[in-house]
Amino acid sequence: MIPDTLSASRPNRSSEQAGTVSPLSALGRWWLLAALLPLLLTVVVIGGSYAMTGGEDPGIPQFPMLVYGVANVVVVGAVYLDFDREVWLAAAPFRRPARREVGAGLVATALGILFGWPLTTLLAEAIGVARYTVPSFTGSIGTVTVFLTAVVVAPIAEEILFRGVFLGLLLERSDSPVVAGGSSLLIFAGLHVFTAGLGGVINAFVLGLLLTYLRLRFDNLVGAWLMHLLNNLLEFLIGLSLLPSLYALS
Repeated sequence: MIPDTLSASRPNRSSEQAGTVSPLSALGRWWLLAALLPLLLTVVVIGGSYAMTGGEDPGIPQFPMLVYGVANVVVVGAVYLDFDREVWLAAAPFRRPARREVGAGLVATALGILFGWPLTTLLAEAIGVARYTVPSFTGSIGTVTVFLTAVVVAPIAEEILFRGVFLGLLLERSDSPVVAGGSSLLIFAGLHVFTAGLGGVINAFVLGLLLTYLRLRFDNLVGAWLMHLLNNLLEFLIGLSLLPSLYALS
């Protein structure tokens, strides 16, 4: 259930969101591919680097994550440069949040930690796939790389590309926030199979439900970005073994 978006008692909410994303009508459907480009660029760059080195590891700490982070910056930068101001504000709606939105982002983060993380483990075990675990890392360069890519870049870039551009385009072309939100959620979760396996898909789907809810509920990306940031920050601290992992629930 998505209050204020689907409720019949507030029929004007959908029309408000339609007005918010209406500038995206100037974009072609092919812009939906923008959310996929960072992963595609990452695959091309990593594949090319291994081909050039004869299949040997290039020896760069956290190389795949570094490439993915740079690819996200490149794609979001290209989107920003290509869109005019009105279209950019519709694709990346980062408006000053109400206290209620900030509070909802914090509550959603707590729900994700207390219930979402253990739930992903239980679901993975129920269907017989390897559960998602936060990868560990060491070394100053690797630590800085993970922090910049996973904590700084990924939350804002993925929110812009998935729940900004992708979801916004679907909202502009659909009368159903459920269809638009569900479609973006499935793509967002599905792409994690390449970076974190099937367990990562389950994890991204469960947490993505909360992120999508925040985007639709407040017609803004600040709450979703805040939750995404805090979730990745906690995973970063777990990767450093500074915090215990609720993913370890058995």
